[in-house]
Amino acid sequence: MAEKKIVVFIYLPGETVAVPAGIFTHDSDAGIGSFAYGHKYIERENALPVDPVALPLGDTPIAVSTNGGLYGAFRDAAPDYWGRLVIAAEAKLHPEALSEIYFLLAGNATRVGNLDFRISPETPEPSLVPPHFNQLDRIIEVAGKIEAGEEAENHLLQLLRQGTSMGGARPKCTVEWEDALWIAKFPAKDDTLNIPRIEYATMKLAEKCGIQIPEVRLIQNGDKDIFLTRRFDREKSENGWKRKGFISSLSLMQWDERDRLLWNYASIADNMRRHMAPTRIHELFRRMIFNILVRNTDDHPRNHGMLIDGDNMTLSPAYDIVPSITRSGIGTSFRIAMSVGIQGREANLDNAMSYSARFGLSPDAAADIIKKLQASTKNWQDFFRQCGLNNDDVVVLAPSLFFCGQSFRP
Repeated sequence: MAEKKIVVFIYLPGETVAVPAGIFTHDSDAGIGSFAYGHKYIERENALPVDPVALPLGDTPIAVSTNGGLYGAFRDAAPDYWGRLVIAAEAKLHPEALSEIYFLLAGNATRVGNLDFRISPETPEPSLVPPHFNQLDRIIEVAGKIEAGEEAENHLLQLLRQGTSMGGARPKCTVEWEDALWIAKFPAKDDTLNIPRIEYATMKLAEKCGIQIPEVRLIQNGDKDIFLTRRFDREKSENGWKRKGFISSLSLMQWDERDRLLWNYASIADNMRRHMAPTRIHELFRRMIFNILVRNTDDHPRNHGMLIDGDNMTLSPAYDIVPSITRSGIGTSFRIAMSVGIQGREANLDNAMSYSARFGLSPDAAADIIKKLQASTKNWQDFFRQCGLNNDDVVVLAPSLFFCGQSFRP
């Protein structure tokens, strides 16, 4: 039977135990999903939408066919690519053999945001048992086995399965440390550069440029660097973990992951104007420019997020900013994942300037942001070395960060 029903739970503001909000029905053959709120939930004084964009509070079931029949907030809370590999390894099946409902139910208490998915309203609260960071050596070992297509012990897979809905395709998990939850990202087996340290240095450079980032750390496990980024959707309290809602920009726009022609920064800025202050839209412009400067071509709309705290929505701290490696002599023109101006996805500063008004910026104000970012990134080589990058890695990165050393004349 292709059609399945599961219960969607939500953690309301200040609460550490979720309540059932409604029923999600998914037809895997047709790729269509529908959701209906429960009457008891709607009657709650503190009831909030499970998806503030696609599913306003109401009685009428609303169907969705984008993203395989998943609403945006549901897709964001589902396992990412790496998480699907881990869950499939535990099931001893290929990821394509498992349904979207299976992945939604297989996610655990470390999934991103404030939603949960269960078989019935009586299904107990999932336990939050992230490993401590001192178990990372065992987790790195099993991550390597998954990358190599080898079988791994189930108890180690359970550790690795914590926190598998954020951070894309690289091996990682959520760990608990210093009364906080962190996403730990490990080296991948085919890495030729120190990617965890490069991501750490790039995030710190973004912070130097005035971009809001979560707290980040770099720790060593033997001869391996591990990049830690603090979860911004979790806060520990005496009664447990409080959660903030989260939707990606993809969900804010209700775009399909496969329809990349629609992806563009200016449309996100237009939509943000309905929900938050102009300064947050200026911040999106700053992040777009920074992605061009450091050649981050993986800036797709799921890598820009919105935090939801009660009725308030704001731009989340930046995450997943890593330069894409290019070879010297290939040329300086490139494209990023989303359109930035009248020339589409062409990653150049003139193109980025062309839609500055859509971000609420005058040409002079936009040019001023660009000049300040270039001034802050101009000596990126020295900054990366201060972050512990060896000279060989800095030399390899130089063609990717070409724009950082250029002067901008609008």
